[in-house]
Parts: sequence; structure tokens; C-alpha cells
Amino acid sequence: MKRILIAGPLDAASQTFVRQLSADPTLNLTVYTPSQVTLPEAVTGFTEEALDEGGLSAAMLDQDLVVALAPTIHLVETVKTVVTAARAVMIPRVLVSRTDEMEGLPRDVRAARQLLLTAGMTTDLVEGLGSLRALLGVMPAPAEVDPLFDARVAG
Repeated sequence: MKRILIAGPLDAASQTFVRQLSADPTLNLTVYTPSQVTLPEAVTGFTEEALDEGGLSAAMLDQDLVVALAPTIHLVETVKTVVTAARAVMIPRVLVSRTDEMEGLPRDVRAARQLLLTAGMTTDLVEGLGSLRALLGVMPAPAEVDPLFDARVAG
């Protein structure tokens, strides 16, 4: 069973992503987030916890992979914290996903990439949850059927 830690703030799309991962019986999922959210029963959660190196390192113990979710404005700070914590507990792989499409901070994106390149572990910086789904092999949940909409479109 693959053990994955999701770290960072969770918006509605990220919560859906967590639910999709939690439905996969081959994954053991842990979430470390400052967001006040309700997690699926199968997920171990550390909610309302700030992303600090000590707490994050503790949550990373025995994980195979860490997925960090970060808005671009906090990207460099998040990458520094995650990489430092991952080094402390020898995490083999870290994926970082930008959770927005902010284009105004190219220097920060370059700095985050540089930190990941020199982290001493397998790392990647990806854009959005779609890229994470592809890397993790998670299929998106099917859209819910709306019979009223379907009837209006067909009629």
C-alpha cells in the first residue's frame, strides 16, 4: 500500500482530489492542512495545523510520497518548509503543485524550481490538480448526472 501525505491549504477542488485519492484501496492517505475541512473517514487528518517544519516532519514519518499544495504567492516559503521537513525524515519523493494560475511571480516559480532541483530527492513542480492526477494515475470522478438538465438538452 502506497502512503501519501497531502500538505497545504485545501479548497473545494483539493477536497475533491482528496476524496478521489481516498477511494483508491491501494493508497493510505494522510492530510496535513491549515484548512478547517471534513475529511473522508479513511483519511488520517491533521487539520488547522500551520505548515511548520516540526509538525510537517512528524506527519511525514513513514510516508512514501509528499504532495504539497501551494498558492503561487506562498510557493517559495512552502517549498522551503516541505523540503526541509522531507530531508529530516528522508522522504524519497516530493511533488509540489501550484493551486492557482497566477503568472505575475516568475521569479518565485524559478526560485521554487531551483530549491526542488537541489533538494536531494526526487521532486517535481506541477501546475494544478490535473497534472497531479496524471502523475499519480488517479482518474477524475465522473460528473454527477442531472436528470433535469439532461431532459432539457435532449428535448
